[in-house]
Amino acid sequence: MMNNAVLNELKTFDIHFTHEHAKEIAISDLLDEEKCRSFSEKQMVEMKAPNLVVTASMISKRYAHLVVSSTLYSMIEFNCALNLPVTACALSKERKLCIQADLCNWQMVEALGREEWRENVLHGLFSGHITPVLESLRKTTRLPSSIMWENVAIRINSIYRKMLANNLDPVTRERVYSDFNFLKNASGEMFGLQDNPIQQYLKIGEALTLNPNRKTCCMYYKLEKDVEGIGYCSNCPLKKKQIEKKKL
Repeated sequence: MMNNAVLNELKTFDIHFTHEHAKEIAISDLLDEEKCRSFSEKQMVEMKAPNLVVTASMISKRYAHLVVSSTLYSMIEFNCALNLPVTACALSKERKLCIQADLCNWQMVEALGREEWRENVLHGLFSGHITPVLESLRKTTRLPSSIMWENVAIRINSIYRKMLANNLDPVTRERVYSDFNFLKNASGEMFGLQDNPIQQYLKIGEALTLNPNRKTCCMYYKLEKDVEGIGYCSNCPLKKKQIEKKKL
């Protein structure tokens, strides 16, 4: 049964029912290398990206916002999470996430202890969904996995930073730190990988404030059209190097 109140909240992450937007590609098709390449090539033209490597980085950033940020937010805010199987999801022409409601279900914490519930939710999110999508993009475009996984980590850092900036009650604040530490210390198995691919990129609180810059560059600055009007991302390592050079 869909929790409409929570789903309306998740629309702020651009999650919608399939009938609300024209489908561009089913995520199950995105796992097919030939279809993934065709989709990436179309996106390259629309984004005015110079190549498929930059395109894949932008796709992975957007996809992490849609699927990862929305799930983590729901886990903290509502103590529930919308299960998003690959077979239930598609991207629209506007790069919104379209879901088939009958294939998604709410994973409620009441059914299990929160730690076991959290592990189940995040294992399904990463091992069953995010890792296969990123792996398909890597094989298709040759974008290094490290850049894509830092794109994911940046979204995680951002969602927790924004939540902590609010006047949270002590229980919710503790939940943020607990979920963050679980992700930071999770084994590679949770991601369907040998090692935890986001561990070195995750930061929270003072660590993020003191060192907000990325280790890898997402290559946003290479887009011909700066849709956000920012030139470089605020945490771009190249921008940091340029500022340091000017100081010398």
